Amino acid sequence: MNVNSNQSRHLRTLTFVGQRAQGFTLIELMIVIAIIGILAIFAMASYRSFVIRSQLTETAAQIGQFSRSFTMWKEVNGRYPNDSHLVLPPDATGLQINEALWSAPTLLGGNWNWEGPDNYPYAAIAIDGATAPEEDIIQLDVILDDGDLSSGKFRRTNNGRYTFVIDE
Repeated sequence: MNVNSNQSRHLRTLTFVGQRAQGFTLIELMIVIAIIGILAIFAMASYRSFVIRSQLTETAAQIGQFSRSFTMWKEVNGRYPNDSHLVLPPDATGLQINEALWSAPTLLGGNWNWEGPDNYPYAAIAIDGATAPEEDIIQLDVILDDGDLSSGKFRRTNNGRYTFVIDE
């Protein structure tokens, strides 16, 4: 039995000599994890950009909807509703705006605000207390107007609000 035992052990060691161990080394695993991490960073940046762009597009659509509703109300009533802060104008019965949508915070932070011509030299929809970074607001201006917050239909007014002017 001794001879067979020695031969068996010798044969087993011979089968491992010259064979490379199968599997990945620690360095290979670290490189793969680093590559996956870099790809994840790019994916997150693209995803964040997509989310911001969709929020800006939705905000522009809401502004357009509100603007059309106020304009239609003016066509029927001969004037724009009186100024009202953070709530729909109480004198604007028949205004076709979903009150829950108007009362909800905007996608850029802050709330919708009606700036009526009884208190302002214009009729406008403003975002009161926007919390989005200014570069996002500028991108909204690019969608709505001219990309310049100091002029145009969408601009920062003297009261500090980002305002979409319907009529001056």
